[in-house]
Amino acid sequence: MLDLAGIKNILIVNTRSGEVKLTGAVMWGAWAVASYFQHLIEGADVKYLDENNEDEFIETFYDIVKSRDTVGFSLTSMQIKYTLPLIKYIKREYPHIRIIIGGIHPILFPFQDYGDLEVITKELPRKYFSYRLLPEKVKEVYRREQAQVVTGFSCSYKCTFCVNSVRNAIYEGSSVDNITADLDYVIREFKPPKIYFRDEDFFQDMNKAGAIIEHILTQKYTFDWETNSRVTNFRNGKIDDDFLKKMVKSGCTRIRFGVESGSKRVLNFLKKGQNVEQIKNAVMKCSEHGISACCSTLIGIPTETPKEREETFLLISELHSYGSKVEIIGPQLYRPYPGGSLYEEAKKYGLIFPDNIEDWATYFDKNPSGDVFSNNVNYPWLSKRENKTLPYVWVLTHYGLNYSKSHNFIKKLISIWLLFHWRLRWFTGLDIKIFMHLRKKLLT
Repeated sequence: MLDLAGIKNILIVNTRSGEVKLTGAVMWGAWAVASYFQHLIEGADVKYLDENNEDEFIETFYDIVKSRDTVGFSLTSMQIKYTLPLIKYIKREYPHIRIIIGGIHPILFPFQDYGDLEVITKELPRKYFSYRLLPEKVKEVYRREQAQVVTGFSCSYKCTFCVNSVRNAIYEGSSVDNITADLDYVIREFKPPKIYFRDEDFFQDMNKAGAIIEHILTQKYTFDWETNSRVTNFRNGKIDDDFLKKMVKSGCTRIRFGVESGSKRVLNFLKKGQNVEQIKNAVMKCSEHGISACCSTLIGIPTETPKEREETFLLISELHSYGSKVEIIGPQLYRPYPGGSLYEEAKKYGLIFPDNIEDWATYFDKNPSGDVFSNNVNYPWLSKRENKTLPYVWVLTHYGLNYSKSHNFIKKLISIWLLFHWRLRWFTGLDIKIFMHLRKKLLT
């Protein structure tokens, strides 16, 4: 249990997780923790600092920390590199400040060596969200592009590549009253053109989903919205044609799906709880009703064969053929992130992972970080050629298949070139490497 004694002036910090800042992104975990402290401790002065949304992050950190009695850091494994120097600075300059670390890394690795740091290995409540604490750059995105409203956390399914499979997580839906109150506030305060209902599966609780849609219609809101769904929800009595019409009427424009694979065996191995026909049906139904279907796919999974991978490629091409409303995400190369039973499977091939926080700080300097531009892979379950070529497959689908539906002349030309690679299953080449080098430079 977290001891709250002596906490009055607290700073919650979320550092970056890679070279590129995720500017405008909502870091729900750290934001929820900061809001939790603000709600729980009467009279507390809570500051929340997110490196992704600060131009002068280090200077701001130095300025705020000197007035704090407690500093908390939210950690994923990839954030340790950027967090550890801040921890060492506090210890050196302000040894009286209490330092607490929490987040998904300590939750997944509760028994690793964290030195003398105070570690929280369980999740704090995630039901408080103070918009006063939200970074200004996030608020700008809310007003200009898209706001987010949380409607649920976690997932009851146990997909082997997901941290939920080792956390024994269950779906945590917010109450309809809380969701609609939050939604009404976001609309009044930010007037966003679009809303992303943040949820692992928005339609797991159909009563909740129906009530939110009814609220949107009753209030005559005119924003567009998107969310996540399992393909298995698309069936009679759940998300059927009548419900889809109501979704469209309320402003639904996009649904995100975890398609993952076109192989029946791989889907079973991943414990997805879905089959290829259900995938095709869900995407087709979205296309028929004018809803964009965003299909996330995965390759390079331990035990996956080249034949099974080709089944995924064929499924991608078929889904793409369903119309202009289908968007392909990936197929991204499986990255053995900490957590998930598939991560334990990957370790059987001889991969060695750090057992202390100091080594985690340098681990991703020589190993793939999960960034799509991270092509330095050497997985023992893949051949030498697969290690060199598979990280580039997503380039051909993203800039080839997806760009083929663009009205932009330059994108059309890029699409024609990359589709030539895709049809030949030619996933590398100097031209691809130059293209990705230039693309990364433009993004950073």
